[in-house]
Amino acid sequence: MNKSTFSLNDTAWVDFYQLQNPRQNENYTFPAIIICPGGGYQHISKRESDPLALAFLAQGYQVLLLNYTVMNKGTNYNFLSQNLEEVQAVFSLIHQNHKEWQINPEQVFLLGCSAGGHLAAWYGNSEQIHRPKGVILCYPVTSFTFGWPSDLSHFNFEIENISEYNISEKVTSSTPPTFIWHTADDEGVPIYNSLKYCDRLSKHQVPFEAHFFESGPHGVSLANRTTAPSDAYCLPSVHRWVSWASDWLERQIKN
Repeated sequence: MNKSTFSLNDTAWVDFYQLQNPRQNENYTFPAIIICPGGGYQHISKRESDPLALAFLAQGYQVLLLNYTVMNKGTNYNFLSQNLEEVQAVFSLIHQNHKEWQINPEQVFLLGCSAGGHLAAWYGNSEQIHRPKGVILCYPVTSFTFGWPSDLSHFNFEIENISEYNISEKVTSSTPPTFIWHTADDEGVPIYNSLKYCDRLSKHQVPFEAHFFESGPHGVSLANRTTAPSDAYCLPSVHRWVSWASDWLERQIKN
């Protein structure tokens, strides 16, 4: 495995975790996943960065970890639309370098956790040149009015039109197939965010798979020792989402 970093702008970059071709005599390509960690648009969560990247690398995916613009990078302006451009820039990098990077450009997925889930869902529901084949949402924010943030003072910039960030209302029949999961007692981002999003996916007949677990703290990530800041985050029942998501990804690849 090789790791390289590519700058997107002054406050964003992407880390590329590259598998080596195990089939030396074949022009083999891998599917890819772009990961958007959480962090409340305030920082980039480390627990949802390298551990998730390595987990999907082990499943046979080229992984691109997007360290997008957030508040703790010295910003004092509304950068949220800029984040969409940063995701688009990663897709563009893939399409420009897919032969060298051994990536099938038709098999690129997008994964987001928490606020990163908001970004991933937003991108998946926006008109872009490059579209993900599918989207994985881990305890995502889908609106700024569904319990996170508690008030808009969370942001160090003014939000003029809060409805612009209600991603649930952006779902259409063109929304990519989606895998989504959440814990029922999530106190950071209420499960209603995912329930509402599933309702909209269903109404627009978008294929989706959803898993809701009885209990688990917000930001549980892999739900094992790899990402657990305390024993409360080690939840074997929740860790199953990784294998279920892997199965779902393989089905999307075959479609």
